[in-house]
Amino acid sequence: MTNKEIKKYVQSFQKEYKLTEINYRTLRKACEEMGYTVIEFNHIFNEKDVQTLITSLNLDDCIKHSRGFTYANENYRMVFIHEDLSDEEKNIVLAHEAGHIFLGHLNTVPVLGKDVKEEFEANEFVHFLLCKSRLKNCKAFVRKHKAAVIIAASVIVLAVAGTVILTNISENSKYYGDYYITTTAGHNYHLKDCSYVKNKSNIRRLTKEDFESGKYSPCDVCQK
Repeated sequence: MTNKEIKKYVQSFQKEYKLTEINYRTLRKACEEMGYTVIEFNHIFNEKDVQTLITSLNLDDCIKHSRGFTYANENYRMVFIHEDLSDEEKNIVLAHEAGHIFLGHLNTVPVLGKDVKEEFEANEFVHFLLCKSRLKNCKAFVRKHKAAVIIAASVIVLAVAGTVILTNISENSKYYGDYYITTTAGHNYHLKDCSYVKNKSNIRRLTKEDFESGKYSPCDVCQK
């Protein structure tokens, strides 16, 4: 199965189970709607009913070495999740198992986890599902806090604009008007369009220091 096909499965999964947001509660509900009971277990101690079920189905080894797995036969359909996982870990594990179920991996074996190809497909399912969810959460945050986002963006724009303005003011404060002199010879300062400096490469702008030195005087041509 290609990544493009898995993406389509993820889209179908979200649409079919109306998953506007992805979390443990919504993923658990989706699994239950697919006909699977979600059971939380522990490596050390389990409730009597849970332990009886684990023992009767010979799942003790799976329980000891797994954070989560799916079991299905003609009588049972269950997703086991370790209860001590963090919320984020539970999301990942449950999304992985939901991927197995939705992608149809339970057609041949009761317990999943040994087929490399199926594990890869379930991992990709998680990747596309959770990445898409984070993008939606970002968009939802922007919609919910639109005014704050606009204000923050405006502050940033104003700060940048202010920096540019202050830089220009600081730069312009070095110069005496908008006059130019040649760097090789001459003791006159000229307007930018004066024929003496226009289109020449050896010119620079007249600084206050240049003007105050007394070396330069106005051009007789452009400043009559």
